[in-house]
Amino acid sequence: MFQTLKTGLRFTIFWMLFFSFFRVVFFFFILNDTGTFSLHDLPSVLLNGLRLDISSTGYLMVIPVALYCLFQFFPSAVIKNIFRGYNFLLITVCSILLSSNLFVYRSWGTLINFRALSFISDPSAITASVGNFELFGSIAILAVIVFIFYRLSEKIITPAFVTNSSKTVRMIFSVLVLLAINIIMIRGGLQMLPVNESIATFSSNQQLNHIAINPVWHLGHNLNQVKSEQGKMFQFYDKSFAENKVKALYEPSENLIAVVKNNRPNVVIIMIESYTADVIASLGGVKGVAPNFEKLIHDGVLFRRVFSSGARTDQAFVSVLSGFPAQPDKSVMRYPDKTAHLPSLSNELKKQGYFTSFYYGGDLDFSNLNSYLNNCGFQKIISKSDFKKSQLGAKWGAHDEYVLNRQLSDLNSMQQPFFSMLMTLSSHEPFDVPVQTPFKGSSMNEKYKASAWYTDQCIGKYFEEAKKQPWYANTLYIVVADHGCREPKGRSYYSHHIRHIPLLITGGALKDIYRGTVVDYTGSQHDIAATLLRQLHLNDSAFVWSNNLLNRNRHNFAYLCMDDAIGWVTDSCSFVYEYEPQKFIYKRPYSAIPDTVTAKSFVQQLYQQFLKL
Repeated sequence: MFQTLKTGLRFTIFWMLFFSFFRVVFFFFILNDTGTFSLHDLPSVLLNGLRLDISSTGYLMVIPVALYCLFQFFPSAVIKNIFRGYNFLLITVCSILLSSNLFVYRSWGTLINFRALSFISDPSAITASVGNFELFGSIAILAVIVFIFYRLSEKIITPAFVTNSSKTVRMIFSVLVLLAINIIMIRGGLQMLPVNESIATFSSNQQLNHIAINPVWHLGHNLNQVKSEQGKMFQFYDKSFAENKVKALYEPSENLIAVVKNNRPNVVIIMIESYTADVIASLGGVKGVAPNFEKLIHDGVLFRRVFSSGARTDQAFVSVLSGFPAQPDKSVMRYPDKTAHLPSLSNELKKQGYFTSFYYGGDLDFSNLNSYLNNCGFQKIISKSDFKKSQLGAKWGAHDEYVLNRQLSDLNSMQQPFFSMLMTLSSHEPFDVPVQTPFKGSSMNEKYKASAWYTDQCIGKYFEEAKKQPWYANTLYIVVADHGCREPKGRSYYSHHIRHIPLLITGGALKDIYRGTVVDYTGSQHDIAATLLRQLHLNDSAFVWSNNLLNRNRHNFAYLCMDDAIGWVTDSCSFVYEYEPQKFIYKRPYSAIPDTVTAKSFVQQLYQQFLKL
């Protein structure tokens, strides 16, 4: 068994050295070009790149491990030579990819991806883009690197490729252990979620994050994503026809309802996990779950008919911050190359002199959240690692009271004007809360109501303290849910009620005349971006999918994203229409004549923009 583990260890050590070598080269390559960081950053880059390196090594080991296992039972020089040849092929291909990554990054500012790969595969394009000296010099250096690493592999890896002298049962056991280790390496550890690019994101300097990300892993991930996007999905109409249908939704001239006292207030967004309208009494929900939210309603502007475009938190982040609706069968936040091209409220407000911060008690590696937040330009990011172990729940992270208190404490000393966003998580399944609540049942319904009540209590105490602070008088709060929940009324996935969420604007910067106002315009959480920017008299043209909720002339509609269907809500009608076999799953009222053409055009245009990002 020890011989088997030694073989895996030797393979891992070799590829760790290989990837670290190219990471150091990449580091100095960019340092020489930009000088935006220093040599002191190199240890952090190497350390934060390790887990993606391990995952990459796990993928590269799949065939060698299979050959090694086969060799244990059928020793043969042929198998060993295949093993050596495969190592040479891996070293050559990876060396070419990692060397090409240097030039791709210098030209495009992105890691090597499908688009760059198609460029590299065209020899005429390469020769036209570089001088002969640089081209042949690079090839010569690459050949030397391949030769050195192949010889090194012959010293480190090949000697370990020997038969195990153990008995058959022990040999089988050691092979199974090696396979298990290989799977763990691919996942990047034993954590709940497999690793992604966020695991290597550690700095506000995106160049350092890009150096830490393993380009081979990134390319493999990107190719898999591209493969899943092949084919003409969601193509229903002629391009110009669909464009005109969607354009008409955003054409009305502006007749602004100005609810903010001045155009440069502090802005705080609190996004509440799984907080359906069904726990808000004023929205037709269960009474007694959210009494503090009810108090806030009397002190703010409540939007009665707002829906989440997606059903997941990663979709909600992009909807609220970037004004970009959720996509069927995809989540743009999982594509760092795409989110880099999205606008964001944080970046827009930072341009206006706002200090930007983000607070979350969970893991930033969730769905590439860390990469997205860095693309959004947040200057301060607080997450699970910033809280004490005693403040963490059993699964997801820090309880809401600690996250809210941390933000509140920081706001007291934060540079103004500030833009701060906070995401709660205690009302996420398994609904783990640290206090006794009025809801003591063991059913999922009761547990959800208990967690929603706890979050409401935390928010109530938060606002009690916030109102005592001097900055509160010039602060605008936007409180919204990330998405709805089946509980507490057992909603169907295809009902528009499951996406119905609270949206409230409150705070000292709100004009007194509008306190207690209820707005009945039908809209979506991705309309927040345009709504806020127009209140601040800022240009919202970059947020093309966001529709100002405080424009009296707006077209009132909400889009509900589903993988196999589309949901659509207007002031008079709501429906869910299945793409195949082209039928209504849900329609209210039954006598309505739904506009499926506009809804399908919306999905078509949205998906096309997603592919082009």
